Amino acid sequence: MKGTRALLGTAVALAVGGATLSATASADTQARGPSTERVSLAGDGSQLDGPSREAAISGDGRHVAFATKAQELRCHQNTYTCLALKDRVTGKLTLIPNGGDSSWGTPLLSHDGRYVGHTAGTKSPSPMLYDRETGENVNVGAPGNGTGLLRAVTSDGGQVAYTSGDRFHPAQRLFVRNMATGANEPIDGADDGGDLIGAASLSADGRLLAYQKRSDDGGDIVVRDRATGETAQADGGLGAAGFVQVSENGRTVLFVAEDSTYVYDVGRATARKVAEKPAGSASPDARYAVLAEDDDGTALTLLDVRTGRRTPVGPGGVEPGAVTAHGRQVVFASDATDLVPGDTNARTDVFVRRIR
Repeated sequence: MKGTRALLGTAVALAVGGATLSATASADTQARGPSTERVSLAGDGSQLDGPSREAAISGDGRHVAFATKAQELRCHQNTYTCLALKDRVTGKLTLIPNGGDSSWGTPLLSHDGRYVGHTAGTKSPSPMLYDRETGENVNVGAPGNGTGLLRAVTSDGGQVAYTSGDRFHPAQRLFVRNMATGANEPIDGADDGGDLIGAASLSADGRLLAYQKRSDDGGDIVVRDRATGETAQADGGLGAAGFVQVSENGRTVLFVAEDSTYVYDVGRATARKVAEKPAGSASPDARYAVLAEDDDGTALTLLDVRTGRRTPVGPGGVEPGAVTAHGRQVVFASDATDLVPGDTNARTDVFVRRIR
């Protein structure tokens, strides 16, 4: 941490997407006050000539990963889609290698952006973890079966949750892998030919795992303590459930059921409704949730779950992993052309909205 502060403190201030980052501050501690910045830009700051979307941001706000079909990056051929990582301090844009296949699904970043979890491939998807420092992109799937979907990454990148199955049903079983030891812990599911597992989330230490499992009403939220093996259903009686976010400390679980947002208290085993709209993303501490407020789902607001305060974010779409620590910044995709000056590429772009 001290080395990072020293590096940032001596950096030359760089203009990134129209927003100048202070030489003495990181991307998440720049000058106070709301602002919007476009991050789907080339390394020289120019506009990309293809659409960009499905963005996630690191907990510290410095790195943003997003999918793009920019022609200048050769990401437009056939169905090919690139996965790119943007450093908001240096402006560097890195394409994550995936063997020439197409990336799909929303990426998920560790707190410092070193690790980027994602799913690669459209015909036979694979759960992958990219290490920004080494440049390695590793299939984290169970030995003998690397087909599946990446579902969650801990804040330090040390553990990942992923599904396993076949090319037609890649979400049959759920595992957690310890990246240091290589151990794969089976959690739930069965090889029955159907997809059983949906969204998932891990606490910072990986002990608490919450995930969506297929049920008669469309989906349940299962909360599992991996240390004790105990499980609980967070959404009992609330209907079909979807999005899920475990707080880093493992005390609460934010989830959606029947298009409303709830908070589940793990210790008390109780759930309470906090919004009549569904959350599409949340901060790592599960205190702040991004809601789509209007009928077409494009008016994004940030909800403080504790106080009920709502703060406008902007028009567009949001994905899991789109909120920084403490809810300070939100990354989203939008085709609006008036969010920043000079947006003339007529393409969907990725933006970061600083809330405070």
